[in-house]
Amino acid sequence: MTPPDFDQLCDGPLAPMLEGLEVRRRAAVARFAWIMAGIAVVAVAALVFIPDLAFKFFAAGAILFAGWLAASRPLEATARALKEPAAAAISQARGLTYQATGFPADGYEPLHPLLGRPSGRTFRDRIAGTQQGTPFAVYHAALVTGSGKSRRDVFKGLILALTGRPVQGETVVVPDRGLFNLFSPGAGMARVRFEDDPAFEHQFEVYSTQPDEARALVNPVVRQALTAWRSNHPQLFVRLAADQVTVAMADDGDPFDVGSMLKAIPGRERVRGLWDDLERALGQVDQVRSTFG
Repeated sequence: MTPPDFDQLCDGPLAPMLEGLEVRRRAAVARFAWIMAGIAVVAVAALVFIPDLAFKFFAAGAILFAGWLAASRPLEATARALKEPAAAAISQARGLTYQATGFPADGYEPLHPLLGRPSGRTFRDRIAGTQQGTPFAVYHAALVTGSGKSRRDVFKGLILALTGRPVQGETVVVPDRGLFNLFSPGAGMARVRFEDDPAFEHQFEVYSTQPDEARALVNPVVRQALTAWRSNHPQLFVRLAADQVTVAMADDGDPFDVGSMLKAIPGRERVRGLWDDLERALGQVDQVRSTFG
């Protein structure tokens, strides 16, 4: 899509919400400030009047944290009121569909054991359609394990699910796991070695129910592509089974975001960020399609 398409989108269906965005943002910021000011007074009172030294700091911290959550809600609502209609409009202009939440996580369940069986999962921003004749879906996943102080992030990034050429077995490509490489990630899977490609072997491990097929699927061109992708993503997982290609690409960024509502950012610039994020995601879909399709 071209800049005129972007301008038509902002001047057309998104114009009403962009026109009133700054007024709504300022109101949300003012509410945030008033709530935090009130919470600060309560926290100071806790420090002054609670006699127990350890408990007073715990109570003040808990009050400030709860206050921050409450004060942030108007800001989050303002951001959501822009992001969801804008993402839907941008997707529709590309002939795609958009779902903010509450959608089936295409291709995730078979990846779950490869990702360490995380105990918590959040999926958002699903974009689906057809790219160069290939059906696809891409969405953001945030996976965690544990709770409280033991809670840690397992994976955060995009999951891409595409329809590819049919294969007989199941083949997975996972990051090198050190000593755990000796253990198969799935029933009936054998480790597939590529000793003639030490750069690939250093970064990845391949397992398959059909090792000979896996060697043909993960050919030198595919290995080169995976190695290049890994340079931009701290974690990379691939699963090939039946006619489904699923790729999980970790990313430290926060795609499909309209920016902090505490900052005075022009509405068009916020929408431009969504536009660019969609372009990047479609570029990744095209890379996966051309590599495995």
